[in-house]
Amino acid sequence: MSAPQPPVEVHQAPLERGSLLVALPSLTDPNFVQSVVLLCEAGGEEGAMGIVVNRPTDLQLAEALPQETLLNGNEIPVFLGGPVQTDRILLLVRAEEPADGFVEVLDGIALGGTLEALKEAATGQGITGEFRPYRGYAGWGPGQLESEIELGAWLLLPGDPELVFSRNPQILWQDLMARMGGPLEIYATMPPDLSMN
Repeated sequence: MSAPQPPVEVHQAPLERGSLLVALPSLTDPNFVQSVVLLCEAGGEEGAMGIVVNRPTDLQLAEALPQETLLNGNEIPVFLGGPVQTDRILLLVRAEEPADGFVEVLDGIALGGTLEALKEAATGQGITGEFRPYRGYAGWGPGQLESEIELGAWLLLPGDPELVFSRNPQILWQDLMARMGGPLEIYATMPPDLSMN
């Protein structure tokens, strides 16, 4: 049995790179029900972009890229990063220093998307640390995410590498509901939404 986690303070963190977006129970968009999103770009003229970090799939990395023989036999699960460009694989890497071609989005966590970086990570060449591959990403037009937050669809929390690389990502949303307590704690007992996995 794991040790109880400290409660999370329930107030909106700033809308900035590295923050976590937690879908509130009122959010019914099937792409984002029970999702936890790491913001990689936040607000501004370009809108916002993030990676859903709590939707592991049954798809293995070697199956996702069958043309890449270097990945044959690779059994690393691919996560569903969001509904945009689901034919693209992105990487989140947890390491002290981001590798070339990666952009740090949170202390110790960087995002990259080249095929070379993916092959290097999957074969242990050139990229050190833990990594996870994601199929697609989440995107919002200018002002769209801010409007959704104002409407009560999302809660913003400070970024936390331990949450992004949770050992039990499929129940991360439930864990956060429990840690936030109050009226949200009742949602901690909801079964994970596996409809998009």
